[in-house]
Amino acid sequence: MAYFSTAVSEVTEGVVNLRGYSLADVMRKATYTQGAFLSITGRLPSAAETRLVDGILTSLLDHGYVASTITAARYIASGNPQFIPAVAGGILAAGSNTLSPEHSFHLLDHTAELRGDGTLEEGAARVVEEYVSQRKRLPGFGHPTHKTSDFRADILFDLAAELGLDGESIRQLQAIDRAFRERTGKTNIPINIDGALAAIGRDLGWSPNQTVAFAVLSVLPGLMAHVVEEIETGRPLRYIQDGEYVGEPLAKSVGD
Repeated sequence: MAYFSTAVSEVTEGVVNLRGYSLADVMRKATYTQGAFLSITGRLPSAAETRLVDGILTSLLDHGYVASTITAARYIASGNPQFIPAVAGGILAAGSNTLSPEHSFHLLDHTAELRGDGTLEEGAARVVEEYVSQRKRLPGFGHPTHKTSDFRADILFDLAAELGLDGESIRQLQAIDRAFRERTGKTNIPINIDGALAAIGRDLGWSPNQTVAFAVLSVLPGLMAHVVEEIETGRPLRYIQDGEYVGEPLAKSVGD
């Protein structure tokens, strides 16, 4: 058995076999969206899937300083003005609280387990009750700026419906949204873009990691644009000026 094996690609003299397709052929005939879809999922998308993924790849092009990924990248670039370390640092800031749809994906998996043979509404009520009673934040819900609704999620849901690609996961997430509003009375914690990406990815048959991969692809151009701007404007060493010290007052001496 070979020490290393892969089903993604094979490279020989003058040829790259990408998931069974010639990379030269992909370069000539496929769009970037189609090529990325092939690389990540192992198959070419349908025309409808291509259009929906186009929407996904533009949904996170930029979200400004409100995102920790952008702020982290710009701080890194201000201290170490090199493109690749700053972009990598920005990506490392993604996780359970921002950008990554992985946790929303697992929420939908957990809801399916709680639902069993019940309805979407029953599954939604059960998972909301669990999270609210334990005072846990529902992943895929809420945004510091978009309080009434997250327009990006709305657009992707509309697009999925228009293309006939809206499935059970989208309907389940929307049922959770309704159940949460009914249970808490809160109307300012809408489905956010992370939740929408999780539901759409799940409906398209993607794994959690594949769904995260498309989210990262979506955020990269904006993240890179901020890093380029930070480096090329030449502002050195950003630092926090409005922090507050809450420790012991200065009244001690070493040895006392």
